[in-house]
Amino acid sequence: MTIAFLGTGIMGAPMARNLAQAGNDVAAWNRTREKAEAIDGVQVADSPAEAVRGAEVVVTMLSDGAAVEEVWEQAAEAVGDGAIWWQCSTVGIEATERLLAAAGVTYVDAPVLGTKQPAEEAKLTVLASGRSRSSTPSAPRPCAWGRRARRRAPSSC
Repeated sequence: MTIAFLGTGIMGAPMARNLAQAGNDVAAWNRTREKAEAIDGVQVADSPAEAVRGAEVVVTMLSDGAAVEEVWEQAAEAVGDGAIWWQCSTVGIEATERLLAAAGVTYVDAPVLGTKQPAEEAKLTVLASGRSRSSTPSAPRPCAWGRRARRRAPSSC
């Protein structure tokens, strides 16, 4: 699977590394390029748009809703029509509603529970909510991130 990973900080770096180690082709981008360069097995992109071009799945793991919105604006036009966006940042309800409205592709709200060590050990809990189409085989396997995935009712996603 081809995955774009946007945000390779404390949580994102081990998540991207685990996806690459699971055999996925991962293009990673981070505002501080050196953080993405430190991840073995990923291709480092110069921009969010470069990272998402050709990706089946886009994962965002950024500091807050404003950061996700800003990065998505830079990436959105380059995202393919059939892509799935896994938004793993903890951003709150209002930001989630804005991101869903801006998505333009299948959107999965998938915040993770855990800290750096569980992320490194692939022991995060993934709370995923989205339309039923988002559970298709082209969705990433959260087991590369964690020990447990919880699928929630579709709600507004």
